[in-house]
Amino acid sequence: MHESVTSLIDEAVKLMLDNSGSITRIAKLNDKHDNKIHFIPKRYRIFSGLLQSMNIQFGNFIEKLMTLIVENDGRYEVIDKYSGKKSNSFKLSATNDNRIDAYISQCQIGYADYCNQEFRQLLESIIGDTDENLHNLKHDIDLLFRDKQSGVYYYLEVKYNDDHDTGKFVDINRKFIKTYAYLTRELGIETVDSLVPILFFFNNKKMKGNIYLPEATNIRRGKAFFDEFLSLRYEDVDAYMKELSERPENIKMFDELYQKIVATT
Repeated sequence: MHESVTSLIDEAVKLMLDNSGSITRIAKLNDKHDNKIHFIPKRYRIFSGLLQSMNIQFGNFIEKLMTLIVENDGRYEVIDKYSGKKSNSFKLSATNDNRIDAYISQCQIGYADYCNQEFRQLLESIIGDTDENLHNLKHDIDLLFRDKQSGVYYYLEVKYNDDHDTGKFVDINRKFIKTYAYLTRELGIETVDSLVPILFFFNNKKMKGNIYLPEATNIRRGKAFFDEFLSLRYEDVDAYMKELSERPENIKMFDELYQKIVATT
């Protein structure tokens, strides 16, 4: 792998450990668990809480990692104006807002294959919208990049794992489609094939089917995305992560974190 990719992974792991293992953070968790009745020893509950915090941080880090990997490929231009920004200013028409909500509702009550037959038509309707009754919104974009040769834009909503509960899963898909609507207006998109929205899961795991998005065209999981878009092999990233997790120096950092918890509690 490119040295910048491995360096980013190494740096992120160390930073997550440093942030999670601060004396102040451990002390706060110690006070919190002092007031809880539980059969699990307090030090293990604190350690578990810190691991969960790192897991959440790692999910956020995946966005940065994917941006760097796409950028390093050489065939794409990452649109820095929007990618990774948490407060982009966008406009959404009232018609498109209602149109997307209606589509989500129809997916929930419609026939099993509804999204496969209707999703492209939804995108065409969003692009063709002429309603000038616009809402101004602040919104985050995980990753937006453009193929330098074809000029096609790709919008990625990046998730670490396909393991969200039902309520959150609906919101993820609604947000994903509305972000597409924001971008079509912002970028002046005129055809469906000029901007491809992709819900991307870093892991290959598929928990359940998605009734809101066509799996074949608008969802990519781990290896499938790497094979289609990147010269870097998914297997190489996977192997590096596994090797990193078992390095003696990495294990030592986790052992030291636990010992810090023991000393504090």
